Amino acid sequence: MKSVALVIIVACSLAIGFYVGATEYKDAFSGIKWTDVGTFLVTFFGVIFGFYTYFQWLNNKYKEDAYLAAKKYIASIDEIEEQLDELLFQYNHICPAAGLVVENIDISLGRIKHLDSVCNLLYQARRNLNKSHRELEFWNVFLTNEYTKKHLEINKALANISSISYTLNNQLFHFIKSGMENTSDVTQHKSRLDEECRLMHKYTQERIQKGFQVIFEFNK
Repeated sequence: MKSVALVIIVACSLAIGFYVGATEYKDAFSGIKWTDVGTFLVTFFGVIFGFYTYFQWLNNKYKEDAYLAAKKYIASIDEIEEQLDELLFQYNHICPAAGLVVENIDISLGRIKHLDSVCNLLYQARRNLNKSHRELEFWNVFLTNEYTKKHLEINKALANISSISYTLNNQLFHFIKSGMENTSDVTQHKSRLDEECRLMHKYTQERIQKGFQVIFEFNK
């Protein structure tokens, strides 16, 4: 915007200089009609105004795209939270626990198959998070120092969740096929998964509580 303002100032200076020159050396301009000069000035300033309007629109469009990039990053976190909720819901209905109604084998195996799909969706959501994070810099948007650490912690927690889920799904399959005996391994991994999910929930809640401006820095 500074360059646009500079162009306008230079243009105004040229126009004023032309007017002063025309006044001081009117004999040299005796063949020129003032209506022609007026038409020229109107056209000239119309072009300048057009350039100013275009650069103003371009600047606003750039800001809009920057905010859309930031919103895309937030949306990827929401996507992760949604998949984690579904993951926990399924595990809470299949992992052995006190008072839990035992489902038949077919239903339990169907849940494991669904859990495999949810794990894949969670992996894709994590990829989307990192992709949207890379795109931020292109639009001159950066995570704050505080949230840069959170981004690394989120990735670490998601990596742990993916690893635990992969192991837990295999354990559940063999647990169900073996007549649901020896619950210790399944219970241990379910406990670890719950801890990592609580940590992720804490991160997402902090994002909601602290707000948009605490997460991003928009450089002009």
